[in-house]
Amino acid sequence: AEVLEHEIKKVVRMVRAYPVARFERHHPECGRSACELAAGFGAHVRRIEELATGRTAEPARGTLRARGEILLDLELAYLGAHMALRAMPPLRWAQVIDAPAGLAPWRQARRGELLWLALREMVRHDRHFGVHLSSAQSGDEGPGSHDGGGPRRERPLRELIESVA
Repeated sequence: AEVLEHEIKKVVRMVRAYPVARFERHHPECGRSACELAAGFGAHVRRIEELATGRTAEPARGTLRARGEILLDLELAYLGAHMALRAMPPLRWAQVIDAPAGLAPWRQARRGELLWLALREMVRHDRHFGVHLSSAQSGDEGPGSHDGGGPRRERPLRELIESVA
């Protein structure tokens, strides 16, 4: 819950810092806009809530285009996920559940492991958004600006968790 709270604060700061004039402009490297990427944060947080509760979380309302709508959706998703994580009894962390499609290479895994993987996917998403933010703030959105300064090294989950904490 604390790591999720830290990540949400960071995401909100990045979304607010994004230049308004470039928020809906598609980046030439990946073809996605900051608006589309920002709207995706809510989906990541809702996935965390679904893993914590075992129930399908409320989906986002329609297409989110305005920065305020995106931030409101993110806040609502965060409140549900945070409450679910705080209320989850310790035994549920070790419970083996079906892995959602696209999250893990396994068919089943412990709930706690899947929650950390879902958080890792959100961190990856925020790094992608951060590259867009850096490009937009520097005015360099041309080819080659999206690679983040070279190939990305895959980090072990433990190292990732320690760096976020």
